[in-house]
Amino acid sequence: MDEDQITEPSDRRALPFAEQLVLWALRLSVVGLKTGAPTDHPVLLAFRKVGAEPAAERVGLLTRIIGFGAERRVQIGVPCAFTVTEDERRILDLVAIGQAGVAGTLMLRGMLSPAACRAAAGLCTELATLLAEAGVFLQRPAAPPRPLRVPANTPSFGLVRAALS
Repeated sequence: MDEDQITEPSDRRALPFAEQLVLWALRLSVVGLKTGAPTDHPVLLAFRKVGAEPAAERVGLLTRIIGFGAERRVQIGVPCAFTVTEDERRILDLVAIGQAGVAGTLMLRGMLSPAACRAAAGLCTELATLLAEAGVFLQRPAAPPRPLRVPANTPSFGLVRAALS
């Protein structure tokens, strides 16, 4: 499996266990929030099995913040869906970088209101810490590739001159 498939899969089955756990818990909590079904207990049991029981509460709170603080329709799938949405990927990445001690409030901009961004980023950091204490680590997203530097003495084929005139 190459690095692109690990860091940005579109299929949840390609995700490592820790990311699948967080994604499943998030999706199940959304189902509970939308339908009123009691979904807290299965999430609690899943996190209890990995030794991170307090993380279940953070997932529930995160779901509520996302649900009530959304500036647009946030795309979170049903628990059995195979495709990982871009919004789900952002949330998983935020938890992963939270384990590295990096705050990622800006990652949720455009998806949540500013206050909800701050609250969600804080909860993702808490969730990341609780998971790390239990030995459950998410994969940190890869940095985007840097553009290649073009040497100064390379001809520009008139592109710069055309843009300036």
